[in-house]
Amino acid sequence: MRCVVVVGTCGASDDELSHLAASGVPDDVVLRWPGAYAVVEQTTVATTIWTDLASSVPVYTTVFDGTTYWATSARGLAGLINAAVSSERLAVELLAPSSPLLAGTTTYFEGVDLVPAGHRMKISSSATAVARVWWPGGAPDPGVSLRAELDAAVGVRVDDTESPSSDLSGGLDSSSLALLAAHRLSPDRSVAAFTVHAPFDRPAGDLRYALEAAERPGLAHHLVPLEAGHLPYGGLDTIPATDEPAPSTCAYARFDYQMTAMVDRVGTDAHLTGDGGDSLLGTPDAWIADLFATGRYREAVEEAVRLARMRRRSPGRVLSDVLDSLRSDPADALEAWARLARGQVPSPRAVRRLRQLLPLVNLQPWATPMARNHAAVRADQAAESALAVPAGQRAVWDVVEQMGEVGRTAYADAQLAAESGVHLHNPFADSRVIDSYLSGVAGRMPSPAAYKPVLRAEMGGILPASLLTRTTKGVYTPDYHLGLRTHLSGLSSIADGHLAALGLIDPAGLVNGLRRAAAGLTGGLWLLDAAIVCETWLRAHHSTALPVWESTSDNVRSEVLTP
Repeated sequence: MRCVVVVGTCGASDDELSHLAASGVPDDVVLRWPGAYAVVEQTTVATTIWTDLASSVPVYTTVFDGTTYWATSARGLAGLINAAVSSERLAVELLAPSSPLLAGTTTYFEGVDLVPAGHRMKISSSATAVARVWWPGGAPDPGVSLRAELDAAVGVRVDDTESPSSDLSGGLDSSSLALLAAHRLSPDRSVAAFTVHAPFDRPAGDLRYALEAAERPGLAHHLVPLEAGHLPYGGLDTIPATDEPAPSTCAYARFDYQMTAMVDRVGTDAHLTGDGGDSLLGTPDAWIADLFATGRYREAVEEAVRLARMRRRSPGRVLSDVLDSLRSDPADALEAWARLARGQVPSPRAVRRLRQLLPLVNLQPWATPMARNHAAVRADQAAESALAVPAGQRAVWDVVEQMGEVGRTAYADAQLAAESGVHLHNPFADSRVIDSYLSGVAGRMPSPAAYKPVLRAEMGGILPASLLTRTTKGVYTPDYHLGLRTHLSGLSSIADGHLAALGLIDPAGLVNGLRRAAAGLTGGLWLLDAAIVCETWLRAHHSTALPVWESTSDNVRSEVLTP
């Protein structure tokens, strides 16, 4: 007997799912239909799980009483084994935020692991085996385009919902999704498009683009003006517990304000965001190294010059970085990073190669020697299992790693939104969207100096002309500096908290860093944010009881969530 369950948002029909249950599940199952979903097959001999390509529906495992358990909640499994918070994972986030190569399959809970994106896990009574079943950049399907896949991804969310909504920030990504939804629903229905904006006398920047897009049929536009209480770093003491630190933590006051507005105004039952578009559609600099690696030297030099011109750097420096990238190996970079974290000094050449794959260690004064040692231990572990990237494919694999980071962390944002009754969706992180794009650009990625040329080319006739010619993103850094100054007192009070108790930060050093940043005397606000986000997550975690598991039979345990 075979039982098949789809977890997440999936466009499969009942008949198609019945066919899976009758005939078995193929390894490309997460590419069969639009949506973001994992697939579970249970037979009398094994349970097999196929993960999506971005961990948009993350699958976690742990071992309890000699048996492997899985769940889509890391906190859920932490409750099963009464897991402690992982100091190593926290240290990695403090010293090198959002580094999938360092984080690997670890989670923020000891003994709970992530099943990698694009993999198959088979659990039987004798063993648990995990294997990759998807590789990026396969042969493109001539009948499939990025626009078609995005349209299908939008459709599976909005076609059968009563009150769909979307971000409409004025950027290419959210505007594309909102207008695809409007195009599908018009003229009988509309999608509620929400634009959060600062007070204005005359619309400019992102707001101007959003107002132009909102003129298209099928959009019911809602302006959500911000107030002083919605600055970054506000409302941190109200954040609910999530599986891991959420990307929207520092902007939670604004995030919660928008979620509440959407529920109050339209009762949204499916909300689209453009998260993931930047990571998927922006070509990494490593593409220039791939051109060199495959003998396309003239193209490589032309791209380096184009990138240098855009970034106002010397072509020689860009080419030097490219050559360092060619000589960078993940395992060697991780080992060099571990030495650097421990205070050892690798050779200048090793450091140059290291920085092509990993951010340099955050040696800010608030990061303690214990934090650096914990992170170094994790880097050594990652080096042991690191795989070499095939020649000429580094840029594609960089995108794959980043999409895994985006999809998994977006799930934490979705947990925040769920507290407000909002179902958050990120179509750019759907498996078919990722596969379609990477297959379409296999061997010929756009220039790293170009701004999402594939999306702009395929969205002609949908996006307004002004948006089609847009080549920049909005800048929000001033809001964060103002928020830091406004909330400095409250932020300083969190310094002597859980991170300090774990020995990972020096409270006085962190307070000094916050004060200097508020005064505009230092850069690297994102490194301070890592400490703020991790401490906020720890506070929410420790103030919320872990889920309780109860035995329902001799052989089955079920998770019982308690307030």
